[in-house]
Amino acid sequence: MKLQILFGAALALAAVQAQATNYADVHITYMQPAAADTIWSREKQVTPLYPLELARKGVIGCGVFNVSIDENGKATEVSLVSSVPEKVIARPASKVIRDWQWVNNSSQANAPEQKLIRLDFCMGGSTMEEAQARCQVQATAACQG
Repeated sequence: MKLQILFGAALALAAVQAQATNYADVHITYMQPAAADTIWSREKQVTPLYPLELARKGVIGCGVFNVSIDENGKATEVSLVSSVPEKVIARPASKVIRDWQWVNNSSQANAPEQKLIRLDFCMGGSTMEEAQARCQVQATAACQG
């Protein structure tokens, strides 16, 4: 009898967890330089993964980062300009940015470049489309703490 109760409780918990699926999305906004004026662009234009550290804590927010790219296309410095919540997303977001590979898709020669990039980390909704829609709205709000 105890085994049946335990099994039933485990099934109920699994059902609740399955219904509580929370989708997440990361929205990237390139603030400066304008796309037409940039030397370096991300090699793979795919949405970065939501940092597990933030997802586990249920953290949503945004961060604006100054990114220095050297003449070889390597991010040499990633510094936080502003974020909401303040400084909570700095480390995991900086790691996401540092992992990007940069390529010169312009007609300009390789040269160092400064970029201002905003990352929005959004959670919620029962589908990926809902999470993406929330991110589109969030990306229009100020990202200052």
